[in-house]
Amino acid sequence: MKKVISLFMIFALILVSAACSDSAGKDAEEKEGTKVLKVWVHVPADEPEGENYDKRAKEFEETHEGVKVTVEHIVKTGEGSGYNDRINAAITTGDLPDIITLESVHTASYVDSELLLPLNKYLDQSTVDSYLDTIVDAGSVGENLYALQSFDLSSPVFYNVDLFKEAGIEVPVDENGNWTLEQAWSYDEFLANAKKLKDYMGQEPVHMFPDNSGWQMYAHSPIIFANDGQLVGENGLETDGYLNSDNTIEALKFIEKLFRDGIVAPTVRENAFALEKAAISFEGPWMVDVFTKEYPDLNWSLMPYPYGKKGHQSAPHGSWYVAATQSTEHPELAAELVAHLTNEDSAKAMEEAAGLIPGHKKLLDSSTKYNEYPRKLMLDQLVNTKHLKPKSPIFPVLEDVLGDIVEGIALNNGSVEELVKDAIDKADREAARFK
Repeated sequence: MKKVISLFMIFALILVSAACSDSAGKDAEEKEGTKVLKVWVHVPADEPEGENYDKRAKEFEETHEGVKVTVEHIVKTGEGSGYNDRINAAITTGDLPDIITLESVHTASYVDSELLLPLNKYLDQSTVDSYLDTIVDAGSVGENLYALQSFDLSSPVFYNVDLFKEAGIEVPVDENGNWTLEQAWSYDEFLANAKKLKDYMGQEPVHMFPDNSGWQMYAHSPIIFANDGQLVGENGLETDGYLNSDNTIEALKFIEKLFRDGIVAPTVRENAFALEKAAISFEGPWMVDVFTKEYPDLNWSLMPYPYGKKGHQSAPHGSWYVAATQSTEHPELAAELVAHLTNEDSAKAMEEAAGLIPGHKKLLDSSTKYNEYPRKLMLDQLVNTKHLKPKSPIFPVLEDVLGDIVEGIALNNGSVEELVKDAIDKADREAARFK
């Protein structure tokens, strides 16, 4: 996090110069009694999330005399580059703003570098308690809360209703005809039904992204957690004994079987589910609106994530959160601004504009989108399943090595045990810096 990347040295020097100029302007404003809070966000100003941040910032100004809030939109690209590059440069120059957005899974890395402000020291408990437990947990490290968000995501597994019927697969449902968490398939049930689909379709029936990316940690690690497996110990550094535990190896061998038995293709198949070349797909929740709007004839629904061991169901969750930095000169105001940027009005706006799960408890019963199936399954997964993504200062490396393992499995580059051993060696090299 604190490494200086030579390619950005010139850019960093420019930032230093700009920082000095900006600091002078800020000092001048504060001499006049104005307290300036600077916010950096990773989304464009013309998208719903960007518009929401701008609106909440303006509200905060209007209700706090003598306070000015500026929001700068530094659009991320790819895996967060662009925005993350700017953050890293600001860390190097000591010019972080008062408020930043960050991927919730990277909170521990930021905390380890002593960059974030503990929000719980400035916010009252009732404010913290209003958020979903999953959001508070994701934004916490140790005893302190560092980041919040007004919404959350939970990725479902999509399935093609017509192809299921044609292949003779009976969907398990409750008394209301809904495929709920309680009816989730086990590993064995998932595999048996996937084989029926393969026989009917004559091609790989399940779509998963097998290439090495952060998607593996988000979408595929829950398959491991659902077998009571783990990737790293409580200290966030020890992978030996966890990544190679019996439960984790068993889960990875289930994934391996999907590839070896021709259930999942070893390479990416673009739009396989949308074009009905796959009957099951591990996709992001944003695809609900894509399929609805762009593929109106596609008869899809949602199913729960498969599990390995009963009582350990898991599913993806997480998004970009909002945090205050240790650089702020106004910690109480900064913490209050984080809460305002992620308040109930923000949650309502993001649900209405982007279909995101509202992140405040009192809004769940009145949610316009998440009280009926199949969308309700995403809410049920978020609230009622286990979320075990590691809180680790080496999280980016863990994310990378899990991607290595899944990609290696897909391409048959070695046994599961060999791939895991290489992953542990790689993670240990990075973890040594923190011991």
